[in-house]
Amino acid sequence: MHFEYEIKADQFVASQLLYYKLGGGRKHRERAFQWILAGVILVAIAWSEWSLNWTPILLALIGIWWICSAGKSLFLTRYYRREYPKSDLAGKRFMADVGEEDFEVTGDECSWRVRWAGVRLKGENEQVFMLQSYGTLFIFGKEYLSTEQQEDLRRLSGLT
Repeated sequence: MHFEYEIKADQFVASQLLYYKLGGGRKHRERAFQWILAGVILVAIAWSEWSLNWTPILLALIGIWWICSAGKSLFLTRYYRREYPKSDLAGKRFMADVGEEDFEVTGDECSWRVRWAGVRLKGENEQVFMLQSYGTLFIFGKEYLSTEQQEDLRRLSGLT
């Protein structure tokens, strides 16, 4: 099976949320809570040493900034939508060739060939198929696939 596709912002967000739901995003949540805890500790230190010196004021400001930044990252849809332009996927076209043994994705700058046994995490929702292999997330928007191709991809990836 062969198809050409691009990854739009909504598909990027949908795949990241699916990845998070399937357990791949646990580190993100843990890291956010670590930054919140570090911010609270800095604010507590600044509070206990409160004076008109710059040190406690700077500690408090840094702590508050860490808490706010980490808190904003916990609102996943907004967070991933902001991350899409940084992903360097906007406007890029990819070609996928999916077979019985493996799949190959080719872009303008690089290509990947992955055996089905190497797929570590897989899932689908109403917008995308998401496959993860050794740190790389592959996103296939359903709008680029016919119903028959979607069934073949489910069967080959083991999603059925």
